[in-house]
Amino acid sequence: MFDFFKKKKPPAAAAAPIETGPAVPLPLAGRKGHVGAIEAVTLDGTMYFFGFDFSSDLVLSPLIADIDLAARFASQHMTQRDGTHDEAYWRELAGYAVDGSELAAEIESRTFSTESLAAAIASLARVRREGTVEPGFAIEYHLRYLLGAAGGWEVPEEAGDEDADEWIDVISGNEPLAGGTTLTGIADRLQAHLNALVDAAPGNWATKFAVLKA
Repeated sequence: MFDFFKKKKPPAAAAAPIETGPAVPLPLAGRKGHVGAIEAVTLDGTMYFFGFDFSSDLVLSPLIADIDLAARFASQHMTQRDGTHDEAYWRELAGYAVDGSELAAEIESRTFSTESLAAAIASLARVRREGTVEPGFAIEYHLRYLLGAAGGWEVPEEAGDEDADEWIDVISGNEPLAGGTTLTGIADRLQAHLNALVDAAPGNWATKFAVLKA
């Protein structure tokens, strides 16, 4: 009859929160299980890592600013010729991408700034308006290549890149203008090509390099 005087059991201690870390990104366009390596580019002072399949010329991942997260992505979604590997293995490989690259040997080819890209697009717009050469004009080949590889080479044929390097040389004045063409027309075609590259690129490849569109 005196049960109501009994002490109540203390509440159970709350479970300690589980530290999961940032979510591992998904592969681009379902590109899971590809044999590849980790490469890197630098944009506005931040180094971004990404998976790359050399045999297919395909970017496998979004741009990842955390080297450990890039290694985790690779351990879950990429392989080597001898099979899958753990995060520690991929972390070591990612370290090589900090100072080197199998895609572009020169660090300048892997380093970009939004400001300089915006300036290049502004120069291209001037050529489109005025039809005169722009000495020193350039948009790094490696960046255009990576955007194409991220987009799975889905650039429409009419905006293809078979002449993009030649267009840049003509716009900069390094190559003569071919008969029957105009600088305005060539600049328009190059801008259409850049627009198509960005439009085809998935995820943050498109947002990080949206400055190339006009």
